[in-house]
Amino acid sequence: MGRTLVVIGLAAAVAGAHGLWATVLAEGTGVTGYLTIASVYVLGLGIGTCITSLCEVAIGDVTQDEAGSASGSFSAVQQLASAIGAAIVTSIYFKVSAAQGGVTARTVSCFSVAVIIVACLGLVWLLPRKAAEG
Repeated sequence: MGRTLVVIGLAAAVAGAHGLWATVLAEGTGVTGYLTIASVYVLGLGIGTCITSLCEVAIGDVTQDEAGSASGSFSAVQQLASAIGAAIVTSIYFKVSAAQGGVTARTVSCFSVAVIIVACLGLVWLLPRKAAEG
């Protein structure tokens, strides 16, 4: 399905992040793990769908003799992006938490995750249309 599957995964992840944001916003300090199960499941399902197909799509246009280098580069960029994303969301959480408290920090953090995912949706068109054949 190529990058279409990446878009589907990212759309599901945005829905899960939005659900998590709405749950935290509605429940405040009373939010529990049980209340967030559905949202976290949808978020994880979306990210899992996106990540599993992203590697094949991202290196879809690479020739076989460059596949090893492309795979290694993809892995390095993926790990770097994960670290940067975690640092951004964590920094936002602690900055807002110090200024406005934990509930606001949670809602702003959930919202920032959704914003990051939407930004990724805007970049999907840069990927090759299909994964490599066979």
